[in-house]
Amino acid sequence: MDAQGVTAGERHDGNGERPRSAPAVAWSPAAMIERLDGDDVLARQLVTLFLGEYERLLANLRQALAADSADDVRGAAHAAKGCLANFIEGGPQATAHQIEQLGAAGRLSEVPALSAQLENEVVALVLAMQAFERGTSCAS
Repeated sequence: MDAQGVTAGERHDGNGERPRSAPAVAWSPAAMIERLDGDDVLARQLVTLFLGEYERLLANLRQALAADSADDVRGAAHAAKGCLANFIEGGPQATAHQIEQLGAAGRLSEVPALSAQLENEVVALVLAMQAFERGTSCAS
């Protein structure tokens, strides 16, 4: 549960209502290390880079949405999607893809709810990555 009372797999609907369950997609450090041919050091380096960048990626999306710029929303979501794709398929990566498509179509009215969902999904991913960095189980 985060400071806003949201557990992993839940999301805000953007209107301050109680979060609803969203399909949770778990990040697996073991699967990532396997994709990297067993390179645990590289996996940890990539996780560290992501943890240093994710807040900027989300801030760029928030700024683009506040500016009501469909092209900037598309670009910010594309950048987030690409970064997330290094770690996970589905979950936040799929949500960023949806936002990118909405930005491309100029349908910004649908983005705030998905943006809130993306932020919650990224928080769950970050918590799992932080546990990995500490060397603790992501299942705890």
